[in-house]
Amino acid sequence: MQALKLTFCVYRPWIRCNKIVPVETASGYSFPSGHSVTASANYGTVLERYRKYKPLCIFMGFMILLTMFSRNYIGVHTPQDVLVGAFLGIVVVFIGPKVWEWINKNSKRDYIIPCIGLIFTALFLVYISVKSYPMDYANGELLVDPNKMMKDGFKDAGRFLGVTIAWFIERRFVKFSLDVSAIQKVTRCCVGVLLIILYENALMPALTEMVSSSWISFILTFFELIVLMVIYPLCFSKIESLKVSKQKQKN
Repeated sequence: MQALKLTFCVYRPWIRCNKIVPVETASGYSFPSGHSVTASANYGTVLERYRKYKPLCIFMGFMILLTMFSRNYIGVHTPQDVLVGAFLGIVVVFIGPKVWEWINKNSKRDYIIPCIGLIFTALFLVYISVKSYPMDYANGELLVDPNKMMKDGFKDAGRFLGVTIAWFIERRFVKFSLDVSAIQKVTRCCVGVLLIILYENALMPALTEMVSSSWISFILTFFELIVLMVIYPLCFSKIESLKVSKQKQKN
């Protein structure tokens, strides 16, 4: 998404048209809508997976439309922004399972994913670092700071690389099992959510404030995915296996 934002550099609606008065403002570029991408990808995945349950599908579809409408209503996006964003999310929903199916046909194909992650990340970082950005001012202030947008781009690059590498490590070496009791699933979820909240709201802001660098943002978001997809599942697997071993010894 940041690749498109940093390529087209489209200003927010109220900047392009002074007749638009936003309910709240948003920073950065406008096209495409990140909220619409996320909503259509997340809710769309649930819709696709449980398409036999019509009430749930209707609700998921409603949530996608509500997200799109809300971004227009508060004035931070145009219809074009949200439509393209929703389209991108839907593309992810339909392509994801096909890629997964293709990988599972040959176990050695999973090496391709981290390779793609490395290549794409390197090309993306070079691209956003050397390209030119608009430098328009209003009342003596820069409308959109390219350095801040580049920092967001580095964050997304870190997430993308982190996901591809962490997915490969987990698949090959951790092999986190979902075949556990409901209580264990709830415990895993609660601890995971707490970990994300602490990392993103305490650790990351503190470190980025100490060292204001795009590369620090890249490293922190990369490491976040490694923690969540590799270290965290590995710790849980070890703890759960130890509990099972102790129970067997008692019996």
